[in-house]
Parts: sequence; structure tokens; C-alpha cells
Amino acid sequence: MIPPVEEIATEVANILSRRLEAKDLVRLLQIVFLDVDETAELLRVKPTTVSTWISKGLIPVRYAGGRPVFLLSELLNWTLPENDKHARHRLTAAQQCKMAVSKLSISRERSND
Repeated sequence: MIPPVEEIATEVANILSRRLEAKDLVRLLQIVFLDVDETAELLRVKPTTVSTWISKGLIPVRYAGGRPVFLLSELLNWTLPENDKHARHRLTAAQQCKMAVSKLSISRERSND
């Protein structure tokens, strides 16, 4: 019998967590690509809306194998308003990554105790 997908995913996650350091996890999180359907779900719009934005050049898009793909970090940045009055309160990507590495390292140390 084939185990459910969740069990396989959990086992893969366990293997990776033993092999990767916190800084490696942050690097992986920075390079997450989404397809049209995932992008639509993230932005809470229909896939046809995303396709329209692509054709009008309104959304940051890349292509892999002729299909549109979206870099998660670019999409999140794209969602911010141009005249973001809260920009000075936002963390830079570097600060966010350092914080994430720090939190992951602390979490790992606690789990090893």
C-alpha cells in the first residue's frame, strides 16, 4: 500500500531538516516559484485575471518551458503600493532573512536539547 502524500511529505521534511541548516532553509524560501493557479490563489483572484495581467504586462512574470511562472518574493513586493506610506516601517529582505535565520537557529537548538 502506498502511504498518503502527507506521510511522504512529512518524511521528506524530516530528512531535509536533519541535512539543512537554518540559512539553507531561508535561501530555499527565497526561491519559490508559483504557477498561474497558485498565483491566483495567493492573490485571491481567478487564474484568468492573472493571465490578463500577464498579457498586459502588469505582473512580474518569468517563463520556464514556455509557461509563465512567478517568483514569490517578486509577487509579494509587487503587491505593495507605489506610494507605500508604511515603507519606513517595513523590514528589508536582508533584515527579514537574518531574523528568520536567527529564529530557525534558536528553534533548532531547542529541539536538539
